[in-house]
Amino acid sequence: MEFKDIENTWQQHTTSEATTLPDFEPAKQQLNYLRKKQQLTQLILGSTIAILIAFFFYIAAYKYSGPLIGMSLLIGVVLVRVFIEIRSQQKLKKINVLLSFVAFKAQLIAYYKKRKTLAFRIIPALLIIYNIGFAIMTYYFYQYLSRGFFYYIVISYIVSFIILFIFIRKQVLKELQILKTLQES
Repeated sequence: MEFKDIENTWQQHTTSEATTLPDFEPAKQQLNYLRKKQQLTQLILGSTIAILIAFFFYIAAYKYSGPLIGMSLLIGVVLVRVFIEIRSQQKLKKINVLLSFVAFKAQLIAYYKKRKTLAFRIIPALLIIYNIGFAIMTYYFYQYLSRGFFYYIVISYIVSFIILFIFIRKQVLKELQILKTLQES
C-alpha cells in the first residue's frame, strides 16, 4: 500500500466519522445554562447570608443564647447550601463535552445522580434545620416585636417557604427527567 492509498483511507475515515459525530453545541449550551443558573443561585444565597448576618448583628444575637442558636442555624444552613452549590458548579465545570458521546453521557449521569442524592437526602435535612432555626427566632420575634410586624414576618416566611418549596420541587423534577432521559437513551 502506497502513501496515497493510506492518505485516501484516512481521509475517507475522517469524513465518515465527521458525519456520524454528535453535535456537541446543544450540550455546551445546556452546560452553560446550568452554570449560569448555579451562579444565580449562589448570588441569591450569598445575598441571603449577608441579610442574615446583618440581622444577626442588628438584633445583637451574639449576646443571648436563644437568638444566637436560632440565627446560627439559619446562617449555617445557608452557608452549607452555598458550599453545596459551589461544589456542584465545580463538578459541572469538570464535565468535558469534547469526550466521546458515551463518556460525556456517563459524566452527565453521574452528575445528576449526585444532584438526586442532594435533592432527596441533604436538602430536606437542611430545610428542617432551617425551620427549626426560624421557630427558635419566632419565639423572640413574638416577645420583642409589635404584633403586626410579627405576623408580617411569619406570613412572609410561610409564603416564601411555599414559593421556595415549589421552586425546588420544580427543579428536582426537571433534573430527574433529565437523568431519566439520559439513562434511557
